[in-house]
Amino acid sequence: MGPLGAAESFPSRPVRLVVSFPPGGATDTIARELAQSMKSIWKQSVVVDNRPGAAGVIAAENVSRATPDGTTLFLTTDGAITGVPFLPGVSSYDPLTDLKPIGLVAGIPLILVANPSLGVKTLQQFIDLAKSKPGQIDYASGGTGASHHLSMEALQRQAGIKLNHIAYKGGAPGLTDVLAGHVPVMWVAVSTVLPHIQAGKVVPLAIGSLERSELLPDVPTMDELGFPKFEAGNWVGIMAPPGLSDALAQRIHDDLARATASAEYKRKLTAQGNESRTSTTAEFARRIAVEYENNKKLAASLAAAAREK
Repeated sequence: MGPLGAAESFPSRPVRLVVSFPPGGATDTIARELAQSMKSIWKQSVVVDNRPGAAGVIAAENVSRATPDGTTLFLTTDGAITGVPFLPGVSSYDPLTDLKPIGLVAGIPLILVANPSLGVKTLQQFIDLAKSKPGQIDYASGGTGASHHLSMEALQRQAGIKLNHIAYKGGAPGLTDVLAGHVPVMWVAVSTVLPHIQAGKVVPLAIGSLERSELLPDVPTMDELGFPKFEAGNWVGIMAPPGLSDALAQRIHDDLARATASAEYKRKLTAQGNESRTSTTAEFARRIAVEYENNKKLAASLAAAAREK
């Protein structure tokens, strides 16, 4: 059967949706909502396969080696594609050649939160405290190179503060330690931390979207707080193994676009604090290329700064 015929009959067996983070986090939640939507469209099982670790490297490498028949797909955030590849000794794949872009499916705004024990209630109070204790305040992230990490690196540079990075295998386990008071602060997905904010277990300091969240209307944006156009968040997209035919890639893209355009999918993501997004394959590929180059420059800058110490 040729590529077009394979695309027309796809999928003939269950599809594995590989996720680079553990269960319970924002990415996993989106994966499960998408899997349900795709199951309805494809009339075939879509199984979420969590493969956490190394900020997405384990999952990305697994997909890059999979058979390019469309039954193994990678639901990934930007970190594994445009951030982690620049960390020395971490990644053995080239995201520009070893994975094939399909399209965007969601966005995950991040929010800066602190354990109440830190004693701060505003972003400025946190910055002032950090300046008084350079290098003494820890922060959690979902892994080196993940958006939680890069967002805090950007804040440190712009605010003139120095924090100590504690990397976890995902945002959810990092937040667990913030809630327990083992680590005082982190950028984390709104959808992951929302119930804990509502319960008063963490203090929201600023949101990383350019507009205030409907779910947390009293939390100011970074832009409002004097950091123009500062954004902290993830895009979530689907990628496939290299070698997937263009015809099959287009079929999968079109089906994903149907799922993300549905009112039910949008409603569920919005209720969680996430966003429904879509794109053409070409738009997604261009976004990856631009962010890849920007983060390459950032990584070089961070490396240079480390050598100067």
